[in-house]
Amino acid sequence: MKIRLSDEDRALLWLNITLGSGTARVRKMLEAFDGSAAEAFRAAAKNEIPQFKFLNDERREDMHNHATQRYIDRIEKRLEELDINVATINSDCYPVLLKNIYDPPYVLFYKGTLYAEHRLPIAIIGAREPSDYGRRMARQLAEDLARSGACIVSGLAYGLDRVAAEGALDAEGNDYPTIAVLGNGPNVVYPSVNRDVYDLIAKRGAIVSEFMPGIAPTPSHFPMRNRIISGLSRGVIVVEAREKSGTFITVDCALEQGRDVFAIPGRVSDELSMGTNNLIREGLAKITLGAEDVLEEYGIKPMAEERKAVTPAELSFEQELIHRLLMAGERTYDELAELTGFDAGMLNSTLTAMEFSGIIKQSVGRLFSL
Repeated sequence: MKIRLSDEDRALLWLNITLGSGTARVRKMLEAFDGSAAEAFRAAAKNEIPQFKFLNDERREDMHNHATQRYIDRIEKRLEELDINVATINSDCYPVLLKNIYDPPYVLFYKGTLYAEHRLPIAIIGAREPSDYGRRMARQLAEDLARSGACIVSGLAYGLDRVAAEGALDAEGNDYPTIAVLGNGPNVVYPSVNRDVYDLIAKRGAIVSEFMPGIAPTPSHFPMRNRIISGLSRGVIVVEAREKSGTFITVDCALEQGRDVFAIPGRVSDELSMGTNNLIREGLAKITLGAEDVLEEYGIKPMAEERKAVTPAELSFEQELIHRLLMAGERTYDELAELTGFDAGMLNSTLTAMEFSGIIKQSVGRLFSL
């Protein structure tokens, strides 16, 4: 992969790196040079950067020392070695929805493919320690939406972020099912247990970050990431959230950006549903029971999944038992083993036969469903 940037974009990359993450300092610097990063670069090369409260002598000297084409060449070469691409706010592939928020990142680093526009980007967010109900809802929502052409946006953190990404990746017929926005460099997998999903997203969607490669996650990075999650999306779905949850940082960003907010209701006694129920009660979120509600909001007809119809007479005793269990919802391999009492050999052969026949399907994490 060869990175090809204009002189202005190369200067914007330099400015973003030397001033550090965050848009305020870059914006003020650009304002001082009539919006031209190239002019700021030339001024730094001559050591003529004006005085700013946010710019101490040490940082000004650092900008001067790195205002060389050779330095930017080295950055580009390193990005190419890591298979990481760059989109500045001027790039044709920079997402239009994100560009129009109050404080869009001036530079995005990404793995995979980035598009300026997508039919229906939808964020799915929620608890990092969700209930089984939350997991089922997030996975089904993501898969159903992606099957109907949506692109699922998430943060690839613990819990529902991962579940949503898995559901989107399971959707058939969608060649661009999901985007993950990171609170660290695009080559840093955090948490590390998400490496498998990270690799799949990089191949079929996009891994996106405003942070330079190698930058580790810190608590201050995640609110910055959250504005990008909502900024990339037309709507944000909250699946589960406690009454006081970090999820509401993204919700606040979405509301400020004029995005639609949806929420999955839950039992009033469940702590993990208090946040979503409050959003609905206060009129801040539209009640959502499934993908159809979201798709209807945007005038999109759901894409029905083709499933093989079966009758009990066509199934063996073992297959019928598994079929009945899965009619109530998806189950993990371990759950099926416990509920059926089958030994590993019997369970494996039965599941394989049913999957091969198109009766059931297996998802990431050894989850089985009809």
